[in-house]
Amino acid sequence: MTDVTTQRIMDLQSRLRIRLAELGFEGVPASNVVHHLAEISGLAHDLSESSVPLFLELSPTHSQALAEVVSQIKCDLDEVKDAIQDMEPDFTELLKFLQQK
Repeated sequence: MTDVTTQRIMDLQSRLRIRLAELGFEGVPASNVVHHLAEISGLAHDLSESSVPLFLELSPTHSQALAEVVSQIKCDLDEVKDAIQDMEPDFTELLKFLQQK
């Protein structure tokens, strides 16, 4: 993860924390949603703005570079998958909380 991505995630976490507090959703579930949703968003941004375009632009003759890019994409996708799994119970709690209002 780059410094820019880390900063983007930190900024988004602050905004998400404020928004969930405005909605009255706080505590450990809110913290987990903030952490994981910001992480997923940051990784998705990197994938769409950097990794995938690089994969599309590299010449087929650069097989080693392509393999490295694909390896990084796989790592990012694994992180996204893990974050989704980790967030799912708390995100479901957020959804139920909002539906009860």
